[in-house]
Amino acid sequence: MNSNREDKILDQITAEIRNEKVDETSVSAAADRVWARVSAAAGETEIKMPAGHHIEGRIEGCADFQSLIPSYLAGKLSEARSLLLVDHTHECIPCRKAMNAARSHRPAVRTTTAKPSRFVMQPVMRWAIAASLVIGLGLLAIPFAQRFWPWGEFEATVQAAEGQVYQVADTETAAVATGAKLQKGEKVRTARDAHAVVKLSDGSLIEMRERSELFLTKAGKETTIHLSRGSIVVEAAKQNDGKLLVESGDSLVSVTGTVFSVNNGTKGSRVSVIEGQVSLNHAGKDRMLRAGEQVTTNPSISVIPVKDEVAWSRKANHYREVLSALASVNADLRAVEQPDERYSTHLLDLMPENTVVYAALPNLANTIAESHRIIQERMSHNEALRDWWEKEQAGRRQNMDQVVETIREFGSYLGDEIAVSVAIDPKGEPGEPLVLAELKNSNGLREFIEQQVTKYSGDQKAKAKLVFVESPKSALAEATTDNDHLYIWIQNNLFAASPKLEQLQNLEGTIAGGGQGSFTATPFRDRIAQTYQEGAGLVVAANLEKVVTETRADRMKEPDGAKSESALQQLGILSVKYFVLNQKDVNGKSNTEASLSFSDTTRGIPAWLAAPGPMGSLEYISPEANVVAGFVVKDPASMVDDLLGVLGTVSPEMKKTLDEQSSARGLNIRNDIAVPLGGEFAFAIDGPLLPIPSWKLVFEVNEPAHLQATLERLVEEVNKEAAKFGKKGLTWEQTDLGGRKYYTLKSADFGLVELNYTYSNGYMIAAASRALVERALTAHDSGYSLLHSAKFTAGLPADGNANFSAVFYHNIGALVPAGLANAADKLPSGPSAAVKSITSDMAPTLAYAYATGDSITFKANTEGGPFGISPAMLLGMPNSLEMQSIIQRSMNK
Repeated sequence: MNSNREDKILDQITAEIRNEKVDETSVSAAADRVWARVSAAAGETEIKMPAGHHIEGRIEGCADFQSLIPSYLAGKLSEARSLLLVDHTHECIPCRKAMNAARSHRPAVRTTTAKPSRFVMQPVMRWAIAASLVIGLGLLAIPFAQRFWPWGEFEATVQAAEGQVYQVADTETAAVATGAKLQKGEKVRTARDAHAVVKLSDGSLIEMRERSELFLTKAGKETTIHLSRGSIVVEAAKQNDGKLLVESGDSLVSVTGTVFSVNNGTKGSRVSVIEGQVSLNHAGKDRMLRAGEQVTTNPSISVIPVKDEVAWSRKANHYREVLSALASVNADLRAVEQPDERYSTHLLDLMPENTVVYAALPNLANTIAESHRIIQERMSHNEALRDWWEKEQAGRRQNMDQVVETIREFGSYLGDEIAVSVAIDPKGEPGEPLVLAELKNSNGLREFIEQQVTKYSGDQKAKAKLVFVESPKSALAEATTDNDHLYIWIQNNLFAASPKLEQLQNLEGTIAGGGQGSFTATPFRDRIAQTYQEGAGLVVAANLEKVVTETRADRMKEPDGAKSESALQQLGILSVKYFVLNQKDVNGKSNTEASLSFSDTTRGIPAWLAAPGPMGSLEYISPEANVVAGFVVKDPASMVDDLLGVLGTVSPEMKKTLDEQSSARGLNIRNDIAVPLGGEFAFAIDGPLLPIPSWKLVFEVNEPAHLQATLERLVEEVNKEAAKFGKKGLTWEQTDLGGRKYYTLKSADFGLVELNYTYSNGYMIAAASRALVERALTAHDSGYSLLHSAKFTAGLPADGNANFSAVFYHNIGALVPAGLANAADKLPSGPSAAVKSITSDMAPTLAYAYATGDSITFKANTEGGPFGISPAMLLGMPNSLEMQSIIQRSMNK
């Protein structure tokens, strides 16, 4: 069905209703016609319209969907209803469980839905409903049809049929020959030693192994391959705005263009990716698989090499070569030499005295060019890799070569470092940046810059905005209304640029004075220099102390500015001095270190975090945890004192009320809650996020009896207040199991609110369910905990510290990609591929902190980059971020 046909139907129905006189007979007839047309459009041709307008066969809820499952599995359900049922089970957990149970002949709890009462419509009511249907259909028909209705161009041809290949129906079986056309819903089966290839209208190829069976459906822009059993290899063509799906009963694979294999067996499915990447949905969870990766839907199905999984294919040798070549290229890209660490720089001493932000990065041009060269060299010797690359580039290879060559050539002029400074003006506002770079060769650099700006911007005006000066002191600022000129000064081994000519004039004075400016004598400069002494990579530093000082006057002018100032001071925020980040490559891992220093460590945040110490709380977290945060504090009571002090400053009345309530109820936050606690705390998402997040809290408790008495007293007071409003409040449940007491705290008014906890070895373990609490105890007792996980220990640093002050660990590569990948589908092809690639490459990451002296240092030491984002992924695979488009857009601004 196309949009023109829908418009004609709607126009005709509207005209018929408009022209009918409102008498009982005519209105009733009009209603009949509308119902008939709507039913026909939806594919529900079996719906009848008996007297009284009672509609039979309508799908009202989950009970009706589940009643269709037996017919669907028997192949007796109409195509329209099959599409509705399949789509519904993808989104509804109970119905999906019912479908899986029916497949395995297991009984399932059936969801019941109360059916609406039937009534006889009066003539006016029938007319109103008919009119409403026309309007509603006009508003909703298009999006509904795009997702559910079986319309759109469909063509499938048997490109090859070797051996016994059949078209299977309920009562008939017919041989299928090469060249046969397949209709939607027609089942195709290969017998023993048979082989078939089906080609779709978009060019996608489906290669069927022996003893395999499938049928095809199309709903809007989605084409679905229903693999009933057996193995297939799919070479999915680029789908543009469409999507190709493979449904195997217990999983759903979604692609927009790649090569992959699906094996649907008795125990479950095995999905393997040969090229590109696919999105896999299984058991309500989504994950992204990349080339060379494989997953099974049942633990009893072993993982085997992808090349072995597709060894039956006619193109097995080709696939083997592609997989081997990609693995080799990825290994080479990871081994590309990164820029050396820098232990000194003369650019730092040339920065303005009032610099508040300093950033320096190494010259990455050689890294990018070398990554590109590796790919080109491998392609020249590997036909399979060359075919893959040409398909990925889709005609953009020449452009990509030009972009990389431009980067390489520009990098050949530069030295080892590029640095940027942002100063603060007398008004406390950020000034114009100053960019400095060391030069290995300045001859021809000006001409090169002018050529590239003209080339990538396509506009001579952009070139005119560049102002090259021979001597900043003798140059005059260009008269302009938009003030968007960029002044560039090239002298010997130095490149300098700034939108403000005064920046270059001051720089020229500093160089004339021996290259030692006023910034050299500042403590901020000395802190940055310390980073270079330790070996610098990517450096970012900020003088937060100066920013806080410069913004204090504005803060004090605001209403309650004095209160805010005092509160921030008590929290230790106004005592910050410097923030310094240094990221560099060490032994194939990306080492990221960020330091935050303070001028006062006696109160607030710098006084809370303890020096590195043991974290026994992490022994209760399982290795499968997705997110974990743990820390040790000096004294929980002191934290509470600081926070209550802030409350007294910001809201004295609230603090007074809190004190009065605490006194009246015989409770003291500091003495009854903070004092019984120890210094360790841990939080984790230790299991699935749905339907209820598997959160877990572990606290060190020095006085469990005191804390338990406090909790019981709190619940008692809460229930007293709830009774005043006619609510039941909270209820306790206590269970003795194996000599251990388990506590469950529930809301009697809101059933979803539940807290489960127990005490063990000086810790309180709380979670969303008792099963999670028991799992935590098992992890501790068996030693099978996060601390002994290979993924966790792989991120541990090789330094002189035995403990941490705080740790943050994530293994969310299987959780984040699904949501981001779905959102990325709405982006252009290049950025979309980049987002999906980045999220799918998010490796488990361990970040940690050390509180020492007047600073807190945060570090992460991960394979392939901070938070698992690989430099090779960002730099080595050209076109992943569409660098040419990015450069062109930036030049046009």
